[in-house]
Amino acid sequence: MSHLLEKNCPYEDWTSEARTHCSYPEHFHCLKDDYERTVWLCAEPIWVNKGHCPEYNTGSRLLDLTACKQSKCPQQDYRSNDIDVEYACRYSMDKESPTTPFTTKATDTNKHNIGLIVALTMVTLITITIVVAGIILYKCRRQPNRNDGSRDEESIDLMQGTPIETTNRAQRPKNVFDKAKNFLTKEGMVVITGVQGSGKTFLAKSLVDDLYMDGNIKKSSVICSLSELYFGASDKIDIYIIDDIFYELQLYEKFKETLEALNEFLDRAEKTPVIITIPSYTWVCNENEFDNKFYKVHVDLDEREESEKLTMLNTLKTKYDVSSEQTEKVIGLQNDLLVTSHTCIGFPAFVSWIFKQTSIEKMKKCLNHPLKMMSEEIFTMKKAETVEERGKFLVLSYICLRDGRIDLKNVDKKLLHSLKERYAPEFEDEDLSKYCESMVGYYLLTDENGFFEFDLNIMKKIVFVSLANDCTAFVKKHCKHDYVKYVINKKDVCPRNVEDYYTECFTKV
Repeated sequence: MSHLLEKNCPYEDWTSEARTHCSYPEHFHCLKDDYERTVWLCAEPIWVNKGHCPEYNTGSRLLDLTACKQSKCPQQDYRSNDIDVEYACRYSMDKESPTTPFTTKATDTNKHNIGLIVALTMVTLITITIVVAGIILYKCRRQPNRNDGSRDEESIDLMQGTPIETTNRAQRPKNVFDKAKNFLTKEGMVVITGVQGSGKTFLAKSLVDDLYMDGNIKKSSVICSLSELYFGASDKIDIYIIDDIFYELQLYEKFKETLEALNEFLDRAEKTPVIITIPSYTWVCNENEFDNKFYKVHVDLDEREESEKLTMLNTLKTKYDVSSEQTEKVIGLQNDLLVTSHTCIGFPAFVSWIFKQTSIEKMKKCLNHPLKMMSEEIFTMKKAETVEERGKFLVLSYICLRDGRIDLKNVDKKLLHSLKERYAPEFEDEDLSKYCESMVGYYLLTDENGFFEFDLNIMKKIVFVSLANDCTAFVKKHCKHDYVKYVINKKDVCPRNVEDYYTECFTKV
C-alpha cells in the first residue's frame, strides 16, 4: 500500500527514511502515482526502461512505467528506486524551473552568470525576430497576388507544431477502477460482475485499500456466506465487501434465497457503502431478478477496452518479472491476446497463465484452451512418478481444502497425513516449507502475513475438482463450505450452458 506525502521525496535522507519505513530498506520507493500524487511505499524494485519513469498504479497496486515527458530523461535502464538516475524521474514540489523537475540549488558561479545568460538570450531572440521578419517580407514581395486563403504545408507544420501529450488523468478514458470508485463514492454501492479470473475480488479489495489511503474509512468487513449475510449490518463497519455469495452451480431456489437475503441486508445497511461481486453466469441467467438499483451501479469486467487490456498486459509482465525472451514471444501474440476472450476465464487470469509458459507452443495452446491446459497440468502432477511432483499436488490440495491458504506455523497434521497416504507417502513433513517456497511465482504467492495462497483463484477450483473426482466423500468431509460450489449431484438439474461458462471447474457425482 502506498502513503501520501505532503513534502518532497527524501533524497538527502534516503537511507534513514528507508530504514524507518520498510522492513527491507532496499524496497523503499518515493514516486508519483497515476493521480500525480507523491507517495512512498515498500515494494520490490522493478526494471525501468530508458526514457521512462516509475509510477505507482493505484488500480493494480503495483509499480508501473510511464513515459518520461521532460527534457532530461534517463538514457539507460535502471531500478525503480535508483535515486542516481537523471533528474526527470525525481519528484519535488518546490520546482525552480518548468524544465527542471528536480529542485537544484544554484552555485555562486551560476548566480554570477545569470545576467550574462539573460543578455545572450535577448540578443538571440532579437536576431531570430529580424531574420523571420525579413523572410516574411521577402515572400510577400515574391507573391503579391496570392491571397486565396491557403498556406504552404511547411507553414502549417511550423504553426501547428507537434501535439504535446498530456498526463492529466481527467483526460484519460475511464477504466473499470475509476468507474467503480465513482459509483461507490456517489451512489454508496457498486456491483462488479465478471467471469472467473476477471479480477472481481481484486477490484473490490483495491477499492477498499484506496479509500483507506484517502482516510475515508477505518474498518471494513468481508461477507462470504449466506449465514454472515443473515447476521446483518453493523454501525461499526465503514464499508462491506459481499463476495462469493453467488456461484455458478447455485440452483435457482438457492439463488432466490440469497438475493432476498442480500436485499434485506442492503435495507439494514442504509448508508454504509457496499461492494458486491457476482459471477457473469449468475448475472446473465438471472438478469430479470435483479432490480434497477443493481443495474445503475454495474461494472462489467468482461467488457474492458483494448487500451486497458494493454495496460494490464504491461503491469502483469512487470509483476511476473517476464524475461526478455518471453517478452518477445508475448509481443508476437499480443494482438491475439487483446482480441481473444473466453466465457470461462477472465483476461487477468488468462494473461497471467500465458506469462507462466516457457515455450511459444504452450502459449499458443493456452490461447485456445487455457483451463484444459491447467487441468492437464494438475492431473499430470498428481499422477507423476516422482515424489517431488506428487508432493506439489499434496501441498496444493492441502491449501485448497484450507480455504486457499496455509500458515506454516499452524498446520493441520491430521489432514496433511491423510493427503500423504493418498498421494505421496514418501513426503517428509519438514519439507513443507521448501515445497511452498518452490511454487511461489507459479502456483502460489505470499501475503502480507507470510501465508502462502494461490496466485490464481481459478487454480484452486481446478485442484478442488481434481480431488473431488478421486473421492467426493473425503473432500466433502474436509471442505463442506466449498463442496457445493464445485460439485453437483447428477439427480439435480444442471444449470443451463454451465459447461461453457464453468468448464473444468466443477464435477458431477
